[in-house]
Amino acid sequence: MKSLSTLSGSEKARLLHELFPSEMPMLLEDIKMFCENFKHNKEVYRSQWGEGFMSFDYWQTLSEETAAILKKHTYNMVKSSRMFSDQLYFTYTSLFVTDRIIKYAEHRSRDEKFKLIVQVLFT
Repeated sequence: MKSLSTLSGSEKARLLHELFPSEMPMLLEDIKMFCENFKHNKEVYRSQWGEGFMSFDYWQTLSEETAAILKKHTYNMVKSSRMFSDQLYFTYTSLFVTDRIIKYAEHRSRDEKFKLIVQVLFT
């Protein structure tokens, strides 16, 4: 196995899925719901957007791309860590998804071990 510092984002996502397969349906649903909320309330989000390394419009594009991936592949992503990591970590959607994984762990997950592993892997 590779050291933690040499794992790619895709490998980290796959490991997370393999360690916590029961958390994946809730995580994917949370990401899906956020994408919908972001789409329907984009002006509210835009007004709160600060100066960062990424523009609001690009973040919105990543949200839409992630929503399309989820619509097409959620069923298989729940079952397969490879599908989960390959689909969500193939393009720059990985930035959006990583952000959502961290926020899901911080605010929604009840599994303390999951929260700890997310911190170790993604922060």
